[in-house]
Amino acid sequence: MKLNFYIILLLLISFVVKADQILELVKIPNLTLHKLENKKSLAYLKPTKDFFVGSSFKNVSCKKNQSRNFNEKYLEAQRGFNKYNDDFFRKIKLKYIVLCSELEIAGIPALGFANPEMKTLIFDINTNNSNFKRVLHHEVFHIIEHNFNKYFLNISWSDLNSKEFKYSACSTCSNNYSLKKIYNSKGFVSEYAKSTISEDMAETFSFMMSDNNLILDMIINDEILNKKVRIIENIVKKLDAKHQF
Repeated sequence: MKLNFYIILLLLISFVVKADQILELVKIPNLTLHKLENKKSLAYLKPTKDFFVGSSFKNVSCKKNQSRNFNEKYLEAQRGFNKYNDDFFRKIKLKYIVLCSELEIAGIPALGFANPEMKTLIFDINTNNSNFKRVLHHEVFHIIEHNFNKYFLNISWSDLNSKEFKYSACSTCSNNYSLKKIYNSKGFVSEYAKSTISEDMAETFSFMMSDNNLILDMIINDEILNKKVRIIENIVKKLDAKHQF
């Protein structure tokens, strides 16, 4: 009887240590390991309870997964990230993927969130499939932009747009920014791309990765978007010469 008790105790202690290690690595409580993919150097994490991190002014909160959505979105994330070479995520210093429900950033609902300092991406599994596919790549780009800032220093991105256009002060300054593809794009792949330079780049990259044939169609008659696509292409090729869009 005592032997069984000590075995159970040892298992519980082991679980706590693992949970503590995850907290130390990503600074998010209540997470457990779902899958470790050594080939891609990615760890998929999921919450055992709802979590909240940060202050009242800048915070991230998300809820425990609904099991009916989790496996579907986990497999979708795998398919999306399989488009990158095995060592790509090591190069850009991305290690952890958190899949949870009802993600909010500073109280505002969000589909995804990049935390380059913690080498972590967080995704809301309640996102519809079409948007989820693109958000995966959108947030990857934010990691690239943060960790390889030197490649962006000499780019006058805003000068590519028409003289009349002005970006917003922030990505959440308007409720009118849709993720849907813009027809007659005039330099932008979506309304959300019009919010800030960073979001414009990330949106362009997300379309290039999720539907490159569509992008190739769009740039035929859009000189501005064509220039933006070539800039993103050149930057990514510096990180991985063999990368395929």
